[in-house]
Amino acid sequence: RRGGGHVWAAKLAVASAWAWLLPCLGPRGCGCQARHPYTGGEDDELRSQASIPCAGVEDKELRSVGGALLADCATAGRTAAEAYLAASSPEQTPGFLQCLPLSERPFEEAFGVGPLCAGCPESCSLALLLQALSLQAVEGTAQCSQTLLLLVRSFRMLEDLEGSTDMSALLVDVVDKRRADCAELRRRELERETLPDPSSVLLSALSAATPTVAQAGPGRPGRGSTATSGRVAVLVASTPSMIRVYQPFINLWRCYALRHGLDFLLETDDTEVSHPHHRAPNWMRWFAAHRQLRFYAALLIVDPDQFVVPECWNVSVPAVLGAWSGAAVGGGAAGSWASAPDVATRDFGRPQTLNNGVVLVRSSPRGLFFLEQLLAKAAWMQTIEKDQGAFDETVLEVLGLEAMTRGEEGYNSECAQYVFPNVKGNHEVALYALCWWRASERLAGPFGNRRSSMMRFADPRAADVNHVVGARGLAEPAVLHHFAGRSKDWDSMLKTFGLERRNTGDCRRVFSHVDAAAAQR
Repeated sequence: RRGGGHVWAAKLAVASAWAWLLPCLGPRGCGCQARHPYTGGEDDELRSQASIPCAGVEDKELRSVGGALLADCATAGRTAAEAYLAASSPEQTPGFLQCLPLSERPFEEAFGVGPLCAGCPESCSLALLLQALSLQAVEGTAQCSQTLLLLVRSFRMLEDLEGSTDMSALLVDVVDKRRADCAELRRRELERETLPDPSSVLLSALSAATPTVAQAGPGRPGRGSTATSGRVAVLVASTPSMIRVYQPFINLWRCYALRHGLDFLLETDDTEVSHPHHRAPNWMRWFAAHRQLRFYAALLIVDPDQFVVPECWNVSVPAVLGAWSGAAVGGGAAGSWASAPDVATRDFGRPQTLNNGVVLVRSSPRGLFFLEQLLAKAAWMQTIEKDQGAFDETVLEVLGLEAMTRGEEGYNSECAQYVFPNVKGNHEVALYALCWWRASERLAGPFGNRRSSMMRFADPRAADVNHVVGARGLAEPAVLHHFAGRSKDWDSMLKTFGLERRNTGDCRRVFSHVDAAAAQR
């Protein structure tokens, strides 16, 4: 395994999105209480089925493989897990290294819920545990989260079996420790990171605030050959399969950008969220932002399931988020650009949690640094709400690095363990939110009064540019309504805006509608 490297990682790349979410299907031929050695032989058929490990597996070869693993390695697996919890090396456990080759076949079966795992899930559970414990010396947080996936899957295979209480309880502790180990790995990774020098931001701002790109022609560079002369762009991302659903709201964002003299970018390249990556579509916008940011002064990254309310279309969301710190679109004093935040989002106070549906990122070294740290987490497995947990954690990380530049205590990744699922594959959102509030208040101050030169947290009490509708409904005054969540009534959302679908693509009709709404206020 050490010489061959990472065969297991290739398997995880295929299975990561769904493997441990699948139920353990098929007959339960034996309970975990069956731990008798499997000896093989012609008289197997005459044995009592209740006393044979993996008796529910019809294939004799697979039954032999699973039975041998349970007979020879169940004790080694338990002892190795206890050693891991005691901060000792599982590899020093008697028989542990000898059991790894025996676990290879059940380990492979575990990814597809093959006949061995369907008929004898405890053998596959043991194989997953052994393999995960053998992978302690991982290279970073991403691989640590992959090993966590194995442990969660191991627990899921035992969940419905009688007599598995002791091993299940042990796995609860192992998963909790592995989550803490992943957080510790991230803390060590952050020790190698420093915020880019803020003095270089001024140079970026000066070049961005002064339009220099000439019209394309012989001997002259065309638009896009250099930074796009201080312009801000609205960025919306959608997989090709969702374009028709999103189209009316994409139309509205295009018109809003036109209204405010902003460029408009629609990203439909889903390469980074397709096979073999198996990332959630939410990550598309961040990969697109990283590619596009260098060509603009800033990007306003928005979700397609939201819109600026009709009566507020004269409000500039980039301005509220501090894109120019009072400067006009397309230019302004260099000092105004220098004082602008590198990343901006709406602030959220208790009991709410952050929502990254509206984010401004400036084309500065620190803006790019934020995106790079966020995208590094795209390889983390099963984070809270896909990219949302990764975004929240990145906010804490940059606030911690900024605090250290002030000579204060930084962020030690204490919340990172809750970004990952617990032993049942569930996310403990409340625990993460409580941790995030404590850490953010220590690092940057309380809601509505944050202190950070890199991050801007727009106070929703002044102008709410990301009102997540949810249970709060539409009664609260807001500049932007965000219909976040899995269940959406797209027709109802469009009805709330007040335009028929066919009219959203005509910006003249849209402008007439929003102007009429504003006049009635």
